[in-house]
Amino acid sequence: MIENIKKRLDSLLKEAQFETFFFESSASVKNKYCFDSLVKKGNSVFLVKVFPNIDNLNENIIKAIKKLSLILQSKPILVGIKNRYQNLEDNTIYLREGLPFITLNTLENILQDNIYPYILARRGGGVIFLDGYLMKTLREQKNISRKEISEEIGVTKRTICSYENENMRPSQIIAKKILKILENKSIFRKINLFNWHIKFQLDEKTHDETGELTEFESELQDIFNHIGISTIWYKKGQVPFEISLSSKNYTLGLEEEDNFYPLFSGVSENENDRITKLNINNLMKFANLFHKNALFIVNNDFKIPDTFKKSQNPIVKVKNLENLDNEEEFVEIFKEN
Repeated sequence: MIENIKKRLDSLLKEAQFETFFFESSASVKNKYCFDSLVKKGNSVFLVKVFPNIDNLNENIIKAIKKLSLILQSKPILVGIKNRYQNLEDNTIYLREGLPFITLNTLENILQDNIYPYILARRGGGVIFLDGYLMKTLREQKNISRKEISEEIGVTKRTICSYENENMRPSQIIAKKILKILENKSIFRKINLFNWHIKFQLDEKTHDETGELTEFESELQDIFNHIGISTIWYKKGQVPFEISLSSKNYTLGLEEEDNFYPLFSGVSENENDRITKLNINNLMKFANLFHKNALFIVNNDFKIPDTFKKSQNPIVKVKNLENLDNEEEFVEIFKEN
């Protein structure tokens, strides 16, 4: 069932002129990325993933989605099938962990018919996004006071004021009562899924959650600390890189004129050419998609195959980083490779 939904989803996005990017995984290493694919349209990139049950979410996957969204200023397209109790309803956005989940039919309505949902379903019940200004205008046109409408639908006058100021959103039951009085469905404000704002605080401490660094990784961390480069490690394998690197003065998630950062880096002590090549290809595809720089760091004993030497992929041994004194020298090393 999941595979059928993924195929239909891929077909739907292609029909809507999205360019789709898949990332390979070896038979021995199962793809555990926080996305099934990345899709691009114009300058916008979206992270796409299907979830069988939105009430049974992997905490690490959710954090990785938020991190990527912040670092790359991308948006998620998260398709859910069911929650704990039943299949998800169409034309509704389900909110879990601050992320929006929709059905495939909802996405199809958005892409093909420009029909956006106006119901936001949280745990404990759904709410309707109302156009408060239009609600007030229609109420006044019908010469209905806040007191009168509040008494008719069974809420306080202050609640009506909050609806009209959009400080509060009504339940689906209350919204239907308001619609019956004002007789204009335009008061239901559409929720633009593609402009969803994700709240997540990202700092260097987040790498502490991902597990202990290996001896090789600790050596790299010491080098970057010495030359003044900020690092965030990703040890759970949810993204096609191990580290995001940035200047101490760079704020992740903010675009600047000089977009050298964030620089994404893969790390490998693996002498297996096939797996390393796969990791490098995924890293470079990811970096190219987002128009970012990428680097692949290997240990000093790693024998770089001729096929890698001839490629455009920057591969650097640790010994080339050990004698660097500052960030400027690091940037030069990257450009030389």
